[in-house]
Amino acid sequence: MIEKTTGKPMKRRYVDESRIGDHICYYSDLRKIRADYPAWDITKKLDDIFNEIAESWLARLETSASL
Repeated sequence: MIEKTTGKPMKRRYVDESRIGDHICYYSDLRKIRADYPAWDITKKLDDIFNEIAESWLARLETSASL
């Protein structure tokens, strides 16, 4: 998604070990949180989140380039 958002290829490398601080597992089933917090809902689309992240990094890069 970030490649689609930025139009630039990702530089990546697979390492078969956990990083310090990474979660061991993730849960995608939202039924429990919705049962505990019925007024809660997802308010942002994933595309919007990626766009915000890309815009933030571009702003940081522009700022650091002008220093």
